[in-house]
Amino acid sequence: MNRTIIININSIVFHIEEDAYEALRSYMIDIKRHFGNREGSKEILEDIENRIAEMFNERIESGRKEVINMLDVQEVIGRMGRVSDFEGEEDIEEKEHEYYSAEKPLGSTFETGKKLMRDSEDKILGGVCSGLGHYFGMEARWIRLLVILFVLIGGSGVLVYIVLWMVMPEAATRADRMSMRGEVPNLQNFKKSFDEEGGSFADKLSGAGEHLSRGAKSAGGMLGGCLSLIGKLIAWCILLVTGLSIVGFVIFYVFNMMNLFGLENPIVFPPLEVLGREDAVVALTFGFLALLIPFVAFFLLLVRILFKTEKLNNYASLTMFAVWIVSVVGVIYYCIYANQDFREKSTINVQKDIATEDIYVFTENDIRTLDANDKDAPKSKFYNRFEGQDLRNYMRSDIAINFASLDSLTQPYIQYSYSAKGKTYQLAAERAGNIKYSAIQEGKKILFPSHFILEGSPLSRDQQVRVTVFLPKGAKVVLNNEIRSKTWSVNYGNCLNNYGEGVEPNYTEWIMTDKGLICAVEAPSVKEKEEAEEKKGEGNIESEVRVGEGIVVETTIN
Repeated sequence: MNRTIIININSIVFHIEEDAYEALRSYMIDIKRHFGNREGSKEILEDIENRIAEMFNERIESGRKEVINMLDVQEVIGRMGRVSDFEGEEDIEEKEHEYYSAEKPLGSTFETGKKLMRDSEDKILGGVCSGLGHYFGMEARWIRLLVILFVLIGGSGVLVYIVLWMVMPEAATRADRMSMRGEVPNLQNFKKSFDEEGGSFADKLSGAGEHLSRGAKSAGGMLGGCLSLIGKLIAWCILLVTGLSIVGFVIFYVFNMMNLFGLENPIVFPPLEVLGREDAVVALTFGFLALLIPFVAFFLLLVRILFKTEKLNNYASLTMFAVWIVSVVGVIYYCIYANQDFREKSTINVQKDIATEDIYVFTENDIRTLDANDKDAPKSKFYNRFEGQDLRNYMRSDIAINFASLDSLTQPYIQYSYSAKGKTYQLAAERAGNIKYSAIQEGKKILFPSHFILEGSPLSRDQQVRVTVFLPKGAKVVLNNEIRSKTWSVNYGNCLNNYGEGVEPNYTEWIMTDKGLICAVEAPSVKEKEEAEEKKGEGNIESEVRVGEGIVVETTIN
């Protein structure tokens, strides 16, 4: 049990142990003995007491620690320093100060220990510019010049100045002013600050020449200050981009989660289609955290550098690192897991005969459109099989249609090749067998569905449909434009040229030969082209435009 004493330091009441009080009392007696005979000693003693009160107040924790002990006093004295530490070294310090002042121009370095505060002793309005000057190691007049330029260019400088005025605290005490300049608020710096402020007008006048010399050197230091300012601006830009990236990741994650739970939106991540919904939710979360955590860590680092905030405690840092490691491992696992399900490929071939016709018209039927007036149409047949379900999750459009020739007496037919992938060949074959796709013949017209449907599991496993239409030689074929995107092997470009420049027919006509389909519309002969060119040279332009079906339109321009 220790006796405690109540003391008052700078109007703040503290409970202090008796032995700690004696040590503090001796310390303050030494300080008053050293500074007591100086002019204005009352001011510097008040500043020192104010700093000691701030340091004691930092050590008080309500409900846990409410008494200042000897260890607290020793730590405060250690940070403030003793009078004996610098009484015999004043001459040495003055020489060192002159040396460093001559070697280092003002504003050439950026002190990371500085605090961003408003300088109340050097201000025009609020002291914002002078505070920024101390922080960036530049003279206040250059900051004021930049603010004026921002005001002239769109008036943005006014808003920035007001915001900084509201955010930046004022350097009210001598300790605040020291922190603003990057100086440690201890006895030695208090004494130096007191001596600098207490200098006579004659001393300042005698130092005018030295000040001018330093001013000449500061022109070079200004460049360093500008570079420091540019570095800060770049850091702010990186901080903004990093913050926006974090927001973008969150939005991307939320919208993809909405897609997985049926609330569809335009933000879609295609690789998630290869996983089931439960696996996709977990994989998306792992991927989100694996990308987000490095950006958050970098964002916090920039905030700590720019705002001088405390670093994240070790527990939070280790937790973030552990979550990131687990997320990366999870992403790798799901990549390997999904890749294993694409190892084997199986293809099932099905052949179906079609009726013989003199002309075959091939077109596409968009099964996504439901025709309520035609219940027997192929559109509704596909939908009735999956009534009550969202077919968009069961439909794929990877379809290719080719044409091949048969002997003239052979029955025409269509061959369907359904293929899919899986972890095993048997699983791949099952998935290929779950593909439902078949054309429907209505007289001369053969309708190919726009999509094929997956029965059972709708997981995307490279399901494909390849169709080959075998027709007898000499068969006439009409291809509507709707099916054009699926008939990759047909040379539409040359055929369209035969119809005439600028003509866009709704269908093209073909004939089946040994080499496959060839365009039924003949191209203009060389002689016809030469005659047309000669007529153009004579001034009367006559041209023929072929529009199909053997119709030729002649035009003459005088």
